[in-house]
Amino acid sequence: MKVSKHVHLIRKEFNVTPTVKRYINIYLITGKYCYLIDSGVAGSETLIETYLASIGRKITDIKGVFFTHSHPDHIGAAAAIKRLTNCKIYAPAGELPWIENIQQQFAERPIPNFFTLLPESVQVDFPLQDGDAISLEDGLTISALFTPGHSHASMCYLLNDALAFTGDAIPVANDLPIFVDFEKTIESINKLGQLSNIEKYCPAWDNVYNKNEFTNIVNSSKENLYFLKDIAMTVEQEFPQASTQDKLQKILSRSNLLPYAGNPLIVRSIETCCRKKE
Repeated sequence: MKVSKHVHLIRKEFNVTPTVKRYINIYLITGKYCYLIDSGVAGSETLIETYLASIGRKITDIKGVFFTHSHPDHIGAAAAIKRLTNCKIYAPAGELPWIENIQQQFAERPIPNFFTLLPESVQVDFPLQDGDAISLEDGLTISALFTPGHSHASMCYLLNDALAFTGDAIPVANDLPIFVDFEKTIESINKLGQLSNIEKYCPAWDNVYNKNEFTNIVNSSKENLYFLKDIAMTVEQEFPQASTQDKLQKILSRSNLLPYAGNPLIVRSIETCCRKKE
């Protein structure tokens, strides 16, 4: 699906478990050559190649892949794409350990079917820092924006300072809350809101939305986050002597998340909500 003159959205559906279905938005930037924002899960290279053919391009036109962060649905096909294209890999410098050593990532963040979604590590050619700007070619520049919270060193990317690829930086309202740092998630959302020239926002898990829709989207997202935070802090105040497990169960119950008590990613989000701001 074409998003703008230079940007296309390729949506890859996949299963985390036989009953949990998700998708990932992969963004294709086209110019003289082609560039990807995230690569999708393992096997996404086939879908990408098919889409490229539909617009008269080849997979070998891909010269660069930019990771918003290191989770399996964002980097799973990268090694295969790099073999097919000899493209360069760009990624947040702080996420390199999990990208270049997936065994370490799995040990620290095990999820179901991890190695099915992400079977191979991939070497990063260009570790990026906040504010780095990369001239892809004449008329196309990517700028890196440090937006941690969903992961420890997530980045968003700005194309010509007019279009923002936001990865998972903005939690989707009414979806499962997955983040590693509550305060940084809020700070990153606010940081995106301070960008005055953005015309379109392109998330990894949601629909593309324009500048006029942005305020409502982020307000709903922050409202849900603060709702969860308030529940966590209330439980802490009401049951100071309760065990950590008992507190967790009460928070999950009050926030209607009890069915996900066995999900370590949800539990981690709850735990960060319980931390007091330093």
